[in-house]
Amino acid sequence: MRALLLTLGLVLYPLAVHVLIVLQAPGIAVFGLVVVSLAYLLVLGFRGGRGVAPQWLWMYGLLAVTGVISLSVRSVHVLFLPPILINLGLLTVFGASLCTRAVPLVERLMRIAYAGALPPGLATLARRLTWLWVIFFAGMAVLSVALAHWATLAVWSLFVNVLYYFFVATMLILQHLYRHFRFRQYGTVSLWQLGRQLTRMSPRDPNHPIFGSGRR
Repeated sequence: MRALLLTLGLVLYPLAVHVLIVLQAPGIAVFGLVVVSLAYLLVLGFRGGRGVAPQWLWMYGLLAVTGVISLSVRSVHVLFLPPILINLGLLTVFGASLCTRAVPLVERLMRIAYAGALPPGLATLARRLTWLWVIFFAGMAVLSVALAHWATLAVWSLFVNVLYYFFVATMLILQHLYRHFRFRQYGTVSLWQLGRQLTRMSPRDPNHPIFGSGRR
């Protein structure tokens, strides 16, 4: 169920929103935003939320409330919020993991791939990659705001709901290839295998690399 919801939220929802905008039916997209936000609130532990970073609960709660308000006044401006809030949320998570007492988020992911112990050299790479993702999410948030202000709704949607995921996939593939060729002596866990391991972890797990605390 959790894996299905993640697929729905991360892949199918953005594509559905873009199709609805192209078909000039953004009101249905707003309704979908409310449904997805409420579903995420339940899955991430709305009844307790232990082990879940509070900014995620606040974000989906805000999207659900503003989505309902937008439906009542027949506005579609709430559609601009998810890409901005998600990028800022990821920026916060990645950035906070670079603090002195925290483990860089990419290092947490690598620890899952390498069963806990990182080979020499990979820890330094993990910190640099975490910084790279911080810069990436900051840039995407700024571009989302700029396009929401100056571009048409269709052009904005093409960028945040389609091209954005192509950019993310490109970065993941490039860093995977670099690690494979630079540190091939340690073996490589595929992105598919890592993704499967993540979907099996509960968001309430305090050791979750994204939703957990990430303290040393």
